[in-house]
Amino acid sequence: MKRLTAILLIAISAIVLPLDVTPASANRMNGKCCMSSDGGRSYRYQMALRLAAIPHTCSAYAASCVRNSSARDDRFQMCSAAKAQCMQTGVYVGPYSMRQFAGMQKLWRTKSPQCSREAFV
Repeated sequence: MKRLTAILLIAISAIVLPLDVTPASANRMNGKCCMSSDGGRSYRYQMALRLAAIPHTCSAYAASCVRNSSARDDRFQMCSAAKAQCMQTGVYVGPYSMRQFAGMQKLWRTKSPQCSREAFV
């Protein structure tokens, strides 16, 4: 009987002890939300940071559209049409994803006298 108890104790401890150890790929809580243990190297996190770094203007979003869709032949037409629509409405609609970004600033480029060719001559 004591032998059976000892075997059961060893078997139970072999099952229960590894449960306290979490693998490196597990999620952990930082108090606000779940955070992956990859240290911010995930693709979704990097893309969110890049999107947050773009100024909220129609021109900046159109430029990133051209840059991100380099494999498409119609990128200039599609991105410039999205920019023109954004300049009128203030809402940028991604030409390929149809994702809407509201609250865009409509900044028009103006020639500054400091940047003209005559200033460098």
